[in-house]
Amino acid sequence: MIGLNVGSGQRRFTSTPEVEWINVDKISRPDEEPDLQCDGGHLPYADSSVDYFVLHHVCEHFHCGEAAGLIREAFRVLKSRGSLLVFVPDLRALAVRWLEGGLSTQIYVTNLYGAYRGDQESEHKWGFDRDSLNEFLWSAASWYAMKPFDWRDVSGASCAKDFWILGVECVK
Repeated sequence: MIGLNVGSGQRRFTSTPEVEWINVDKISRPDEEPDLQCDGGHLPYADSSVDYFVLHHVCEHFHCGEAAGLIREAFRVLKSRGSLLVFVPDLRALAVRWLEGGLSTQIYVTNLYGAYRGDQESEHKWGFDRDSLNEFLWSAASWYAMKPFDWRDVSGASCAKDFWILGVECVK
């Protein structure tokens, strides 16, 4: 199986006998070099050629609607019944926890605006809750199915899990 970890940044996935992961990012930093450096919206892969396409904390780094090109590219390169896995901060869960006093303002604001790393790419430019993420993903491509991610192990993938992380799986 082939998996693309698009926008890999600090979270590289490791190939296993089950899944060959290609870490893709348009930015290369010391100790964060992607396997393939390019714009994730224009990948050098044939139609219907990959099994997994992961956007792990990527979509929030685009302005409203701008990540639609990434979703369409995922749809293009995914095999039939291949999976797009999308993970973003759940702004509703974060806001509720912050308003209840269970989250510091620093952690809330860092998740809202991003952990600035000296460039615009590290800033969050949009946010999602479950409803808005589902609406966005359905509007960008004609998925066979969409469901909350079940947090199963995906061989070689390192997907962060916490109360504030929203995970969705779209099946082509």
